[in-house]
Amino acid sequence: MSSGATKVEMRGITKRFPGLVANDGINLTLKEGEILALLGENGAGKSTLMNILFGLYQPDEGEILIGGKPTAIQGPKTAIRLGLGMVHQHFKLVQPFTVTENIILGLEPKQRLSIHYRKAEQQVAELSDRYGLRVDPKAKIQDISVGMQQRVEILKTLYRGADILIFDEPTAVLTPQEIQELIEIMRKLVAEGKSIILITHKLKEIMAIADRVTVIRRGKVIDSLNVSETNPDELAAKMVGRQVSFKRDKKPASPGQPVLIVDKIVAHAASGARVLDEVSLAVRSGEILGIAGVDGNGQ
Repeated sequence: MSSGATKVEMRGITKRFPGLVANDGINLTLKEGEILALLGENGAGKSTLMNILFGLYQPDEGEILIGGKPTAIQGPKTAIRLGLGMVHQHFKLVQPFTVTENIILGLEPKQRLSIHYRKAEQQVAELSDRYGLRVDPKAKIQDISVGMQQRVEILKTLYRGADILIFDEPTAVLTPQEIQELIEIMRKLVAEGKSIILITHKLKEIMAIADRVTVIRRGKVIDSLNVSETNPDELAAKMVGRQVSFKRDKKPASPGQPVLIVDKIVAHAASGARVLDEVSLAVRSGEILGIAGVDGNGQ
C-alpha cells in the first residue's frame, strides 16, 4: 500500500436526484501511487461519485481537494487540466477514425496549418510502448478488439497528461486473458507514479490488484479497508449488508423437451458486419440456459 501524499480528497459529497440521494455525505481519499477500489452493488452510487470527481456532475454539498487544494471541478476540461482522466465503461471512440486520430482529437499537433500526424503517431507509439499497451497507432477503431479499444481510451487519458486515472467497471467488457493483461497495465501505471480509482463490484479483482477498498452501500460509505487486511467474505457482507454464501447446493438438472429451438440464426449490424454467425441453441422445459460473452459478442 502506498504511503504517499494525498492526491484526491472528497469531503462530505452529497448528490441528490429527484426521489433519490445517490451520494450521502461521502468521504474518500486517494494516495499517490495506489490503486483504490470503489466497491458497491449496481446503483450504490459509485459511478455518480466518480462523475462528480470528473466534473460531469456537480455536487449539492461537499468539497473536493486535488493535491491538498480545494478545487471546483466545473467540467471534464477542468478535471483534465488538473491531471484527472476517466476510462468509461462505454467507450467514447469514433469507429472509422484511426487510433491516433481518436487519441489526439481536440489536441491535434499542428505543422503550419495542417495536423502533424506523423508526430502524433510517434507520440502515441512512445506512450504505448512505455506502458506496455501494444496498440497500433495506425489501426482503425472498427478493426480492433474491444480490449484494444479500452487501451486506446487509456492512451487518451495519458496523452492528455493524466496522473490520476478513474476506471469505471473496466473488466465488464473483457475476456479473462484481457482482464489479466489490464491488471498488468494498472501495475505498470502505478509503478510510473500514477494513482488509480477502480470502480467495481468484482471481489476477485479487488483482491488481485487493489491496495485499499472503499465500500459504498445505498449512497453511503460503509468502510475503508486495506485489501491485505480483509477477504472476499467480509467485503461481500459490507457491500450488501448481510452475510453472503459463495457455495450453492444444486441438484442435478432434469430438463424436459425443447420449448424453443434457434437454428443457424444470422444477423448483420447496420454497418454490414455479421454480428450473429449461424447461432444454434435449444431451451428445454424446466431449465435455465445461460448465454455468456463479453460486451460486443452478440449475446
